[in-house]
Amino acid sequence: MICVDSGYELHIGGNGGIHLRGTDLLCKVETEQEALEYAAAFVQYYREDAWYLERTAPWVERVGLDLIKQKIVEDGDNRADLAQRFYFSQNYSQHDPWEKRAKGEDAHLHAPLLAEVD
Repeated sequence: MICVDSGYELHIGGNGGIHLRGTDLLCKVETEQEALEYAAAFVQYYREDAWYLERTAPWVERVGLDLIKQKIVEDGDNRADLAQRFYFSQNYSQHDPWEKRAKGEDAHLHAPLLAEVD
């Protein structure tokens, strides 16, 4: 996800373990909420469709960018359903490791160190 002047660009592909490839532009959207929905839909579609241990780069090459765009970009109802299933799955497994620190817990760990002067 890349923030640009006109909104957001969502790129897919990338890492396939030892198989490296560039990214493909999935779509451009205007708002952060849209970007999050498209990203959630992509991740869920990948989770449901990829073979066991198949990384994203080989999966994108196997199913093709056109099919992924059809399922996520062109089909708004399917995109919303995929995103909803992703959000539902995260209710049980999502843990934000920064939440407590954002609320001030362990703030002393990030306080400036003062040198003692004799």
